[in-house]
Amino acid sequence: MKKITSIIATIFAFSLLISCTTIKEIPEDKTAAQIIQYGQNAVTNAQYKTALYYYEEAIHRFGSNPEIYTEATYEIGHVYIKQRKYEDAYKIFSDLIALYDYNAAVLPAKHKKLAQIGISQIPEKKLADIKAKLEKESAKSTLQTQPSEE
Repeated sequence: MKKITSIIATIFAFSLLISCTTIKEIPEDKTAAQIIQYGQNAVTNAQYKTALYYYEEAIHRFGSNPEIYTEATYEIGHVYIKQRKYEDAYKIFSDLIALYDYNAAVLPAKHKKLAQIGISQIPEKKLADIKAKLEKESAKSTLQTQPSEE
């Protein structure tokens, strides 16, 4: 009897786990704010894969709106910080900040500031390593794209 009860409890726990981690289809009538809120709720529950799905979907559906694009992009970087994927976070935040070099007039300033704060949350040693790696890759890429003299 104990064995049957244990098996039933295991099956119940497994089905509960599956139902909690399943990414639900987002109805077409949901607004960008609602989709981003779904992502934020997922982050609160440490469901980072689900959160990334929501933020990417917000960009896919509403990314032509600068406010939504910058907010969802920032949130993706924030998820990477939570996951300790610092290089990914750095790239997202750096790219977001770079957008302001050319489009500051149409982009909400708060996301630039939040991206700067995001970069400051990367541990100093990791940040130095990431920057060194990216500079090395950039230099290597530059050398490969220069025409050779023959």
